[in-house]
Amino acid sequence: MPCSKPVIPKNRPFSCGDNSHKFPYVEVWGPDGLPRRFAPGTRSSFAVDRFNKQLVDAVKPVVCVEACKDGEDPIEFGPEAELIAPCSWDLRVVQEAPFAPIAAGYKIPNGELTYLDDDGKLQKHVVYDLVRNKKVIFFGVPGAFTPTCSVKHVPGFIERAAEIKDKGIVEIVCITVNDPWVVKEWEKTYYPTTMTTTKNEDEHLKFLCDGSAKYTKALGLELDLFERGMGVRSRRYCLLIDDLFVKIANIEEGGALQMSTAKQIMEDLDSGKGY
Repeated sequence: MPCSKPVIPKNRPFSCGDNSHKFPYVEVWGPDGLPRRFAPGTRSSFAVDRFNKQLVDAVKPVVCVEACKDGEDPIEFGPEAELIAPCSWDLRVVQEAPFAPIAAGYKIPNGELTYLDDDGKLQKHVVYDLVRNKKVIFFGVPGAFTPTCSVKHVPGFIERAAEIKDKGIVEIVCITVNDPWVVKEWEKTYYPTTMTTTKNEDEHLKFLCDGSAKYTKALGLELDLFERGMGVRSRRYCLLIDDLFVKIANIEEGGALQMSTAKQIMEDLDSGKGY
């Protein structure tokens, strides 16, 4: 696609009419809308690395540099290509494209989610092993111990877990972008001791962790909360998965809690949606 109209700084340090002029530097525009200066001949991969180290709060990493001119298709620099700034072209970075949000009819992406077992040992679940040949609900929350998640979202699923499982759902999985140690302590606020001594299996949720938001990004459901000091988190969502395929995708916008609740998925199941 053609670039948007380039922004050429007034103090551009070379004259387009003088081919013998040596450019004192090359400017590359970053995702923050500001240029960084590099020596002529700098490798593209060096510039990409610099942007990623300087812009640690960026949700999507920089992947390459491209030359951009209004009305022309962008030209991508390879990793070893030297940065140059031809007249009337600007250089800008390209960030990793986000995945489209998961939707009904899509095959769920595979991945790994972690948890601590009752002995405090770190374990992993492969997503496809969780959902193959069965009906499973995944619901996502922005974070453990956050008020809406802790007081409303999770308790709603615990209260209606038996009803939901009566509809043929084998497992209800809560996925959060936190480390397993935090999530284990959060789980204990709902299940103070081990399952074997206190809880009916039908009332139990499985709490799994996506600490780096890698799987959340694969679902296309990451949420940028950097301005609130929380980094990359997850949107609230509820997915009904039947043998690897999403049958229902209830995904919230912003901080809402309406579509992804246990109440809503029960209404969907009662109406026959997803079957």
